[in-house]
Amino acid sequence: MIPQPLWRGAILAGGESRRMGTDKALLEFEGVLLWKRQRQVLHDSGIEDVIIVRRPDQPALDSEIPHVRDQVPGAGPLAGLHAALAYNLACPEPAEGLAVLAVDMPAIDPGWFEWLRQACRPGVGAVAKHTDGFEPLADIYPGSALVTVEQRLRKREFSLQGLILALVEAKQLTVLTLPETERQRVANWNSPSDRAS
Repeated sequence: MIPQPLWRGAILAGGESRRMGTDKALLEFEGVLLWKRQRQVLHDSGIEDVIIVRRPDQPALDSEIPHVRDQVPGAGPLAGLHAALAYNLACPEPAEGLAVLAVDMPAIDPGWFEWLRQACRPGVGAVAKHTDGFEPLADIYPGSALVTVEQRLRKREFSLQGLILALVEAKQLTVLTLPETERQRVANWNSPSDRAS
């Protein structure tokens, strides 16, 4: 029997939520806290090992789930991605692919990661692209992406679009085109008005 690749999931829940005015991880979608919903999405896509990434000053969301803390202040979501990839590398059994999901994207479902995973292979993850660019916070990154992330942090190049482009050029990410009819799947909650739409 061919062994199945090991996958790990990371929920990025360390944003400052300035426009929302409250911790987005604790908002509810269809009666479920967003962080719990995202954990279930990852579990339902076949990923059992899930961590939560938070800033050092934020409280843990659940004592039974591993929490990883950003180590680079002021770097935005790139700091969260760095923390997740570094945690994965430090594990006794690093995962081949790290499924990253922002806590504020309630339209992502398990099928999203199943779609991305079909394009993955050893050392190569998958990213969706739509008319506004790449979707960097609902992707599968290869563990080797940590090297590029650290390089960009040292240079203080925090753009996630720039990171994705570098990984695509290095053939570490496969690009999948998201049809415009599916665009609502990558909507995120940035302000109270987004919750009502």
